[in-house]
Amino acid sequence: MKNLFIDSNIWLSLYHFSSDDLEQFGKLKELIGTDIRLFITQQVSDEVRRNREAKLSDAFKSFEIKPIKFPVFCKEYDQYSAFNKDYKDIQRRYKEWMEEINSDIQRHSLPADKTIREFFELAGLIDCEAVVHKAYIRYLGGNPPGKDNRYGDAINWECLLQSISNGEDLYFISADKDYCSQINSDMLNPFLLHEWEAKKQSHIFFYKSLVTFLNEHFTNIKLRREQMKQDLINSLRASANFQRTHIIIAQMSKESGWNESQIEEICEIAENNSQVSWILADDDVFEFYKQLLSNKKYQIQKDTAVSRVLEELKCISAEHEEQGREDWESDLRDMQEDPHYNYIP
Repeated sequence: MKNLFIDSNIWLSLYHFSSDDLEQFGKLKELIGTDIRLFITQQVSDEVRRNREAKLSDAFKSFEIKPIKFPVFCKEYDQYSAFNKDYKDIQRRYKEWMEEINSDIQRHSLPADKTIREFFELAGLIDCEAVVHKAYIRYLGGNPPGKDNRYGDAINWECLLQSISNGEDLYFISADKDYCSQINSDMLNPFLLHEWEAKKQSHIFFYKSLVTFLNEHFTNIKLRREQMKQDLINSLRASANFQRTHIIIAQMSKESGWNESQIEEICEIAENNSQVSWILADDDVFEFYKQLLSNKKYQIQKDTAVSRVLEELKCISAEHEEQGREDWESDLRDMQEDPHYNYIP
């Protein structure tokens, strides 16, 4: 039986899953107690509950109908009356739809809510009170995992060290870069790896996504949309020309719910693949990355691919503004040089 830990960022990603992927993921629940022993800490449960609204808010950013202001002369066209009627009907239906969605959000009855609740109730929650002090001392000592004056990750780690029997392996899934090696982000932080092997006399296997874990151990569970997103990332990394990059970016722009690990990976590609970095200022590529990094939390990150690409986007935006100002001044000079500029008939 495999000991399995799924971090809070992975549970939260379920709010971006399609109904088909949620149904597929639900199959994992049937394996609890026979093929897997799922470890869910109280800390993970608290983090999911605490960050749920922020995750949903992020998903809603692209789901809105903005008001249309019709120029007066447009209202003289035959199409205006019918179009305006249809538009008002869409606004009404959108409002009703949003009211239903918001009701489900308040009642915690979204499909992802139900899936998460079923897993948590079946597996049970591990109390973390006994390890909080050890986690705090760990954080003060500068040992991973931990970040931004918070030690929730350290609580989870100490809880797992205490809960899993010596000699038993652990399968660990997290998109949190604090668990990753700084040299190879696909590997567990070497300090944590050595600590686990020394204290538990067993192995720990690290995965950054559900897709990679399931593809390796439970091939009958297919997260097709999540796999497609990962395939798009791989295609972008391998893009060998500008045209191919534009095609992939167009496909990626239709997707949402990228997790932190995927976002860092997409930004690393913007740094390392010249067929992306050289056209980062192109409208479609710029808008994709701008939208990808629109969450304010990315503005406080330091020394990551995300932070470096974000700075590059800011420079590009400033250049666009400067170019726009120069173009406006050039047009104004041309007008002023026109002999008819001040002509009054």
